[in-house]
Parts: sequence; C-alpha cells; structure tokens
Amino acid sequence: MSELGDIHQALVEDNRGAFENAADQLLAQPSWTLEATVVLMHTETGEVTIGPVRSLPLWLDHLPSELDAFVRLQEQGVSFEAAYAQCLAEQGQEFVDACETAMRSKPLVTHDNLAELMALSQKGFARQPRELLALAQWPDHVSGFLVSCERFR
Repeated sequence: MSELGDIHQALVEDNRGAFENAADQLLAQPSWTLEATVVLMHTETGEVTIGPVRSLPLWLDHLPSELDAFVRLQEQGVSFEAAYAQCLAEQGQEFVDACETAMRSKPLVTHDNLAELMALSQKGFARQPRELLALAQWPDHVSGFLVSCERFR
C-alpha cells in the first residue's frame, strides 16, 4: 500500500465510530442519489462531518466557477500567461474578480474536482460490497478515497 493509502487507512481507523455510522446510513439507501452518505475528515481539527454528497460544495472551499476554464487550460499545458490572457478576453472583469476572490480564500478544489468526487461516490455505491466515499481535508488539498462498508458490519 502507498504511503498515502496507509495514512488514509489510519484516518479511517481513528474515526471508526463515524465510519460505522456512515456505512450504516449508506447501506440503508436503496439507490445512489445526491443524498448518498459521505465522510469528511478535517485533519487539522480531528473533526468528522457525515452527510449527503450534495453538501460537498458547502463543506469544501472551491474556486469560483469563472476560473474553471482557466484551470482546464492550464491542465492542458497552456502557459499561465496565455491562459490568463484568453480568460480575460473571454470573461473580462468577472474573471479578474474571481482571481482576486481565489487569492483571498485559497480554495482547495475546483468544480471539476467536486464533480469527480460525486462520480467516485457513485462508483463506490455501485460496487459489491458497497463502498463509502471518504474525504480527508488537509491544509492545502483534499484527498478522496473509497472505503468498503463491509468492514464496518
């Protein structure tokens, strides 16, 4: 198992009671919806949040949607300057305002990341045995992984 995998497993064990509760909730759900249960572990405080996957945008600081195109361009290998110039030309002041907001709030995820996490929740729900989406929120990023509900039965 990778070092990150070991860290994730240790977090799960440290929060076993919360995972037992969340696994019970997820197993009781007949089909995947935006109400599917997810666990968010706040690594700095040790707190755990259990709730529906639809709450992820409320729980996780994310980039303003006006920056989605900029992030995608950079992921495609476009230079910072070229991506900035293109988005500025397309969006104008809304893009500048979104950049300023992002610099103040230091968001951890993008809208695309939120969609990927929701898709991971769906994937885990469809597996046999069913798997629960777990998230670890670090000071500078968020990691998501699936945990089998079977281990908590």
